[in-house]
Amino acid sequence: MTSGADPAPSPEPPGGDGQAPRRAFPGSVGGPPPLGPPRVAVWRDEWLATSETFIANQIGATHRWKPVPAGLRVIPDGLPLRPARVLGDRISARIAHQIDAELALRLFYDSVLRREPVQVVHAHFGPDAVTVLPLARRLGLPLVVTFHGFDVTSAPAETGGAGRRYVDRLREVFDYADTLIAVSRFIAGRLRDLGAPSHKIVVAPIGIPVQPGTHDDQARCGVSFVGRLVPKKGVSDLIDGLAGVPRELLDGQPIRVIGYGPDETALRDRARRAGLPVEFLGKRDPAFIADTLARSRIFCGPSRTAANGDSEGFGMVYLEAALQAVPVVAYRHGGVPEAVADGETGLLVPEGDVAALTACLTRLLVDADAAAAMGAAGRRRVLEEFDIERRTLRLEEIYDRAVGR
Repeated sequence: MTSGADPAPSPEPPGGDGQAPRRAFPGSVGGPPPLGPPRVAVWRDEWLATSETFIANQIGATHRWKPVPAGLRVIPDGLPLRPARVLGDRISARIAHQIDAELALRLFYDSVLRREPVQVVHAHFGPDAVTVLPLARRLGLPLVVTFHGFDVTSAPAETGGAGRRYVDRLREVFDYADTLIAVSRFIAGRLRDLGAPSHKIVVAPIGIPVQPGTHDDQARCGVSFVGRLVPKKGVSDLIDGLAGVPRELLDGQPIRVIGYGPDETALRDRARRAGLPVEFLGKRDPAFIADTLARSRIFCGPSRTAANGDSEGFGMVYLEAALQAVPVVAYRHGGVPEAVADGETGLLVPEGDVAALTACLTRLLVDADAAAAMGAAGRRRVLEEFDIERRTLRLEEIYDRAVGR
């Protein structure tokens, strides 16, 4: 996939709003450059949902820079990666945050980031960038923001006063930030629609951890899905699509749904009415998911646009399936065509066309050789283009430019 140009953001002079000047010297807040690798504060308001392994993986692949996780709160049942200190750990700071978020950031994080000391702030998701903007601006730190999907696709300007205020504050982020990272060309287009300057936008998918070498192919069977059980993920369309497949093709073909969410009961009922023996396997760890995908004939993830406009920015799960040499069947939706090469690593059909979904599922169940060839092509593409170690080298170059290294 072509990632597009990667221009160096233009330096900005101090504004008339009292913001600190950007640092021409790649030192830390309040003093000389620290010994050892330069430090980047990786900001997420809440650390860290189990669906956000891509953030943890990117941090793990960052080597020349030292990531310093930072945020407001820790999710009790989230991923184990979390900041050493968060705002919610201190009662006084938590009370201050309830009164005035910017005051709380001033009281708590100014001192935290000065002690580290940090040279760049990298926020994941637009709302998080809005939260941390006053801190970065006050300390004169460069700001890098990664936009993933819902943060620019959920029709924020059409959801009333709160949505309008979010867009207005997002444009303040666009004005201040050094680099706006879009995980796909689709997301880059949405950023431009919201007023982001093109010269600041860089298209840079995160990638996934890969295992080089030959893949142990084995007897494959069945259709698998991995994701949250919400309307956007299209599991109801998957069930309806499979209901149209000739029943003799589904004999001995398990249908596995990994994930959880509010739609599970309705989806179980839908599968029962369709006469499909769907296994709802719930929340599972990455090793279980990888093993399930490695035993699957097809991965089907028919994501579609949610009622509020929320769309897939890219779709890391499509790469995870391809890494296990599984061909993908999905809708031509959002950033999915950048994760799945139609006709090469999988088959894409128009969004909402369940009959076309049925036809593609049928085709790959009938033609095992075609399914295997697409799966092998998908694995090669991931190894060549989406290795997170190589992708993160590019991110570190973005940090370098932000501080003028």
